[in-house]
Amino acid sequence: MTAVVVGASSGLGRALAVELARNGHDLLLVASDPRDLAVMAADLRLRYPVQTASLAIDLAGSTNPGARILEALDGLPPLSALLLPVGMSRNDDDGSLSAAGIGQMLAINLHAPIAIAHALLPALLATRGAIVGFGSIAGARGRSRNVVYASAKRGLETYFESLRHGHLPSALRVQFHKLGFLRSNLTFGMKLPLPAAEPEAIARTVVAALERGSFTRYQPRWWGQVALLVRSLPWFVFRRMRD
Repeated sequence: MTAVVVGASSGLGRALAVELARNGHDLLLVASDPRDLAVMAADLRLRYPVQTASLAIDLAGSTNPGARILEALDGLPPLSALLLPVGMSRNDDDGSLSAAGIGQMLAINLHAPIAIAHALLPALLATRGAIVGFGSIAGARGRSRNVVYASAKRGLETYFESLRHGHLPSALRVQFHKLGFLRSNLTFGMKLPLPAAEPEAIARTVVAALERGSFTRYQPRWWGQVALLVRSLPWFVFRRMRD
């Protein structure tokens, strides 16, 4: 069976692809840089007894990314899982983004995951597969930073709730992981208020849970307590938290 990983060339997406291959899943790797994808696909084929294919696609510029992914799946074993660890954030996402910047952020963080999910849903239903989305602690409560990013992630969570409402776990496993800080190039050197998780550890948890029904949970799990605290703060207190 084949797993599709969108955003596979770096960070959590790369870690998920490696963990899936280690567990025997054939793979379609989707990201924007064809060179990175080609190297990664070849490396996974050498290390593990799996089929790997790749698709380079600009999610911000594609109106129908799902159709291209369906074409790329031709010749691979049936689709069993779609994982969407794709996202983009910007330091200037503080309410001052241009219309073009807003469109790019929404295209990558919201439009592309939903469009891809819609296109691949019939194939996933045919195999009683799993679809896995990824949110962010940034979406726990609106604030003056990560304005569009957080809005998109909260919208994506609502979309996955709709999928869970519409499909029994026996027909489609709908899983949504809300991520805290991850160790990556983006967080390197930053003074974070709480520890950053290793992408490889999150990937092991996500892949191990693929057969465990439908759910929404924080990763690591203790971020749920942090989100509860943030949401419960009185507005006049939360208003002062700008960093």
